Amino acid sequence: MRDRPRPDVEESRRRWARLAELIAEADLRGLRVLDAEELDEFARLYRQAVADLATARSRGRDHRTIGYLNDLVGRAAGLIYGGRARRRIRPVRFFFGDIPRTFRKTWHFTAAAFLASVLPALAVYMASAVNPAWADALFMEGLAELVQDFLSRDVPPGQYFADAQSLIGADNLSGAILVNNVKVSLGAFALGITAGLGTLYMMIYNGLMLGAFTGVFAHHGRLIDGIGIIAPHGFLELTAIFMCGGAGFLMGWALISPGDRLRLDALGEAARTAVVLLAGALVMIGVAAVIEGFVSPQTTGVLAANDTRIMVGLVVWLVAGVWLLMGDRLVAGYIGPPDEDAAQSRPARFTVR
Repeated sequence: MRDRPRPDVEESRRRWARLAELIAEADLRGLRVLDAEELDEFARLYRQAVADLATARSRGRDHRTIGYLNDLVGRAAGLIYGGRARRRIRPVRFFFGDIPRTFRKTWHFTAAAFLASVLPALAVYMASAVNPAWADALFMEGLAELVQDFLSRDVPPGQYFADAQSLIGADNLSGAILVNNVKVSLGAFALGITAGLGTLYMMIYNGLMLGAFTGVFAHHGRLIDGIGIIAPHGFLELTAIFMCGGAGFLMGWALISPGDRLRLDALGEAARTAVVLLAGALVMIGVAAVIEGFVSPQTTGVLAANDTRIMVGLVVWLVAGVWLLMGDRLVAGYIGPPDEDAAQSRPARFTVR
């Protein structure tokens, strides 16, 4: 019959097991999840485990015990000295907390992307409204003829997309639109690494398209039809593209003006913030693609008229605006404060030396 472990050995194992429990509890969100009593216990157990590890090494205990203690002490030290803990992805907090807060914090970059698109759009719109040839010259050859052919058919605005829907189906149309818009959005985001110049090009190109399209409709006295065609999905889609452009400008500005940081460090920090904006924009692009594939092609009922199509687009856009500007405040009781705020509001309760 094997001898039972000595009482001091049993006590050590209990201490190690308890420290492992506290580490597991704090491993996802950091030490702030522990209350004051648990923090004091964590500090005491950590110091004892360090002493146990030193004793085990000096006395030449078996390698398994030394390895276990080394791992335990290393994990505890990582929580104390290693900065940020691993964060569990929580979709509700991310989409209703992180995205709105990040959008408000970086709104001026999205505003810059908006201006980079709208100013060229206005210029091309005014030129194309006077002479549609400018639309062909500044954006795409044959655009003026394409719009003129559509207007000559005298059909509801939804017919512009209904033709494609009837050929490939609403689901395929929605998927194709989604893929195209994701490419544009990812391009605007990724090109921020060119100090924002590539993003600027993408925003200007997007503005040229919008201005040329609406300008040709205005030339024929049918501007409201042009707006009605794109309204159900377009307001949301454009906002998402502006957000992606803002994310690109955010990274570009980090390279241009890194402050007292290395450019690589500034870019890395900006990229982490920009990815949050990108995630929010991709959600909006997905919703817009569904609307563009299933709702925008409608030619009967309430969606046959321009005013209701524009109203639908505005309602969808306003819902997205409420989410971006107030989403975290509307569900604050559920998601709680930002992690960083919680961390800053909890004072340090112990010091490990």
